[in-house]
Amino acid sequence: MMIKPYTFFLLLLSNSVLASPKPTLSDGFDWSLPSYAKASPNAGLIDEDDGNIDVNNYRQYLHIVRWDKTNPHKGKYDFSRLKQLLADNPTKKLLIRLEVNSACEAPAWALKTLQTTKKKSLVFWDKQYRKLLKPFIENFAKQFAHHPQIIGVQLGIGDGKYRGSCQSFDNKDGWGEFWMTEKELKEAEEHFAFTPKKFKKATLNIIDDYINAFGEAKNKLAFTNFEPFYSSGERADKYNRLMPEIAQYALEKGIGNRDGAIEEWMRYTHRSYGMTFIPAQNNSCHLAMNEAFADTIQGRYWGTENEFYGKEDYILESNGPYYNQPYRFLISSLRALQMRRNYITTNADALQTLDKGKYHTPFNTQAFLSYLEKTLGKQRHNTPDAFILLGERYIRNDRVSEYNHLDVCTQGTHIAVRSFGRWLSEKSDSQASMRITMPEKDNRWGQDFYLPDNINYEYAARSGTRFEFSLDSRLKEERCAEGCDVEIKVTFKDTQKTQLSISSLQQKTISLSSTGDGKIKTISFPFMINSKEKNKAIDFILRIEKPLPIMMLRMNFILPVIQHRKDLLNPD
Repeated sequence: MMIKPYTFFLLLLSNSVLASPKPTLSDGFDWSLPSYAKASPNAGLIDEDDGNIDVNNYRQYLHIVRWDKTNPHKGKYDFSRLKQLLADNPTKKLLIRLEVNSACEAPAWALKTLQTTKKKSLVFWDKQYRKLLKPFIENFAKQFAHHPQIIGVQLGIGDGKYRGSCQSFDNKDGWGEFWMTEKELKEAEEHFAFTPKKFKKATLNIIDDYINAFGEAKNKLAFTNFEPFYSSGERADKYNRLMPEIAQYALEKGIGNRDGAIEEWMRYTHRSYGMTFIPAQNNSCHLAMNEAFADTIQGRYWGTENEFYGKEDYILESNGPYYNQPYRFLISSLRALQMRRNYITTNADALQTLDKGKYHTPFNTQAFLSYLEKTLGKQRHNTPDAFILLGERYIRNDRVSEYNHLDVCTQGTHIAVRSFGRWLSEKSDSQASMRITMPEKDNRWGQDFYLPDNINYEYAARSGTRFEFSLDSRLKEERCAEGCDVEIKVTFKDTQKTQLSISSLQQKTISLSSTGDGKIKTISFPFMINSKEKNKAIDFILRIEKPLPIMMLRMNFILPVIQHRKDLLNPD
């Protein structure tokens, strides 16, 4: 009987798994990827230190273009510094931030007619502002919108505050993100005739000016934020209610987005980011990404800022000491991956020293940085892995008020998120485990933006004996239609001696024994996903004889899908 090519291929895969079925064990989190995994051409880590262009794992850099320096006279433009920077570094790519929101960066000729607030923000809803700014946007776009080294342009609109003198850029405290306090809103309304109607109209008009100027390159534009005004209260709420509508307008126009402060990792749960909640066991929910939404943002600049790590006083004051930074960077970056962020802006120098020496932790930050560079921007057809992070993280009910079906995962004044990830889901009767405390003396690590009252902790794992996992059906169809060879990596805390194994209806791996030494470890299980099994809802099961806290499960696809399909057609 002749064996069909795909059957022959499956036999080869199956034999390769059986030939070396023994799982392996490593310390801490294992961020290794298959050798074919490379950074995507339109994705990666961005160093936010303007001018620093030689750091490992970074091919992109933030560069600030000031309105006053490049448009010193009306109708005259000088972008020579940017042109020289691009010419001197032809292999590097730049994210551009146009500083056009503050009196400190506005040209002297423009300030003669522009209105400014007490903290030096430009009154962007004034028609004169748009009239003077529009030619600058158009001239910049004419020269750089289609430049291959320009990956994105941040579209800041709102506040441009300074804490003090314009002489020091360190005094800048507003980045075009509408972060106006109640006091600042009151000033805007009483002295500059600010209203919700003017806010919406001015914002949409400025968005249109950028879109019209950039034309076919509008996908490079990154709308400043989909989050509401930073302040809360009756005055701010009038403006906050308009933000989802403005966000939807920006999305439908085809431009991208950049969010800020992803360090508050349960923050971006709005539908405008593609998020959805799926009810689960034990009064908890999965936080999931809407795959239909994810498909619509491909090809855009879709970045996040993950920058609150380093020695700066305000970072330590806001988020606590060094010991918590590797954990925070891990969780927040995984959230960025879940949201399909293709770029992450970070402080490269600070991260190069993180998780080293006396601050060494099991999170393996330096290896994680390399992992991020290779997985950012990946989609179902080319991702080298899939992951799910377990635990239990809490969100105040008022932060998810747009959802009306979360009663099953509500715990008093908040909901519990048991997992989030990319293309993997989990089902178990596990319990939240490994409490991580965010003490008041460390400002709760900045997490009070979403945490419920009287809760200053989250859980970093779920403890149980049986966990069922499923791959996203569309990913499985694209990567594993005829089965695929994978390596399943289970990160856990070794709290007691027991046996761990992976199984499905037709397979079971060799078990591996834990030692109970209390350390965080990762087991790697060779396995084969068989798409032909009858129970299609569950792709594999993690079995543990005695409960262990499971922190994360990650799956590497051993072969890229292109090679997989080539082998199917040409088995020889």
